[in-house]
Amino acid sequence: MFKGIGSPRHRRLLMLLAFVVSLGYLTSAIFQRSSSAKFDKVAENFQQFLGEYFYSDDNNVIVEQLVKADSDSLPEAVAEHLKKTGGALMTTSKKQAQSQEFYSNLIRSLYSKKSEIPKLELEKRASDHKSSFWSKKELLSYLAMDHEEVARLQSIHKSVSESLPTKFPKGLYKGTGIVMIGGGRFSWLSLLSIKSMRSFGCKLPVELIIPTSEEYEYDFCEEILPALGGSCVLLQNVLGTEIMKDIPFKGYQYKSLALLASSFDNTLFLDSDNVLVSNPDKMFNSEPFLSKGFVSWPDYWERTTSPYLYEIMGIQVNETVRVNTREWPLPKPEVVTDPEAVPFHELQGAFPELSTESGQILIRKSDHVKTLCLALFYNLFGPEFFYPLISQGADGEGDKDTFVIAAINQDESYYQVHSNIKTFGWVDTGTGNFNGVAMGQRDPTEDYEMFEAIANSQNPNWEEFDKDRAKVFTVHANYPKLDPFLLHKEEKLKNSNGQDFRMYSDVGNFLPYKFDFELVQYKRMKFMLCDLNLSLKYFNEITRAELCQFIESHLEYLLAHPMEFSP
Repeated sequence: MFKGIGSPRHRRLLMLLAFVVSLGYLTSAIFQRSSSAKFDKVAENFQQFLGEYFYSDDNNVIVEQLVKADSDSLPEAVAEHLKKTGGALMTTSKKQAQSQEFYSNLIRSLYSKKSEIPKLELEKRASDHKSSFWSKKELLSYLAMDHEEVARLQSIHKSVSESLPTKFPKGLYKGTGIVMIGGGRFSWLSLLSIKSMRSFGCKLPVELIIPTSEEYEYDFCEEILPALGGSCVLLQNVLGTEIMKDIPFKGYQYKSLALLASSFDNTLFLDSDNVLVSNPDKMFNSEPFLSKGFVSWPDYWERTTSPYLYEIMGIQVNETVRVNTREWPLPKPEVVTDPEAVPFHELQGAFPELSTESGQILIRKSDHVKTLCLALFYNLFGPEFFYPLISQGADGEGDKDTFVIAAINQDESYYQVHSNIKTFGWVDTGTGNFNGVAMGQRDPTEDYEMFEAIANSQNPNWEEFDKDRAKVFTVHANYPKLDPFLLHKEEKLKNSNGQDFRMYSDVGNFLPYKFDFELVQYKRMKFMLCDLNLSLKYFNEITRAELCQFIESHLEYLLAHPMEFSP
């Protein structure tokens, strides 16, 4: 709109003026309906301003100085995607009818096994095991299953596996993009995450999967997100309303459904509380994604999978051959004389260490049809059956390992990052205890290059693999989340002495580009929730004045106690 008008400085002033005028019309909610042409013009100006703000790099500058004068439109790929998808897709298109038929048949077929899948009860929990050594005997001590039951379940698994589709309907998926789950608080967390990825130059379209029609918000989906290169996808439009009524989807199942419901083939799935700190675009054009088509990231813990699951999945573990030392492949297999002296998951045929953290999944869906469909089966019956078998009550139990073990079972390629998670957190000065709040996952390309260099050397020495060298590319801020409402309600920003503190301490020193991570997040909170007064139903339980007082109070604390950057 302001293209070609005066100098960049003049255009910035005009944009800011348009923004100030907009606020006069948008005091109660950003996008209340109005029939006046004047309001429509203001809304158009505001959308452009919002888009320019999100695409600006505010990581090392003051938020109030953010309008980029020379960015007059959304990136071409994003604009084209939005043109094709048309917002939240509240009406049924030909493509949606195709997807509904395909997924209705698939899900009903998988769910038909419900009466045959038992509810498992753990006799004890793996999280109580004090050793990191997991022998077969130890792993068999958490669940009691008889051989007849295992054989029956093996038959069910074989039947499901053999009936999986080998390809998706033509045209169902195409292109490259990022997928997250929205609705309620997750819409807010996704908004914060989208701002971060845009600030680092990410130009890929973003789809937010909205689980239910009750969680759909017109202002958010049709006005705010399109200005940011994003769109909402209502799950019922992809799966069909009948399926949504007949099957009680919940919790971890939505990740499998989101991967299937998104329109992209090359897909980066992110948990809504996952904040990118570098541009992810390059990962789609680099190894290991190019050759593997599926990249996963490690969790903190060793695998605690029950040997019964291997029998059910029809996987043979050779207890006389050891092929790994922890997650590292041996130069050549070793003969095992006493299987109980070797960790079970270092044996030939067992799932390799470590367990998986699924806050981020990079996958080419067209090459991993069976992986995604089988993972859906595992998650449909996860809480009562597959999760207890996979994790046996270990920390982090949930959907996290279902995608990798499905790929292994179906012999579809994947690469799991070997680098360490960088744990971010703070030390409570009252107790001296460290409190972790976020997981820094590493760049897969740098990790893969190190792995291949050692693997292809004449005498591989895995001690040379520097597990802390690859750059952190995302900060999974999962506990507590960057949710100002709950942080305020639960008083999460007070230590045991009742004092304010920096929750992310020195996180900025470990990012690819040093910046004050926590300060930037709170500036963004203030700008979006207080200055722009963006309308989100999730925050209706608290007055905006009280919410903003909390945000501004912590922002003042952060400014008064600046982060110390290392040289």
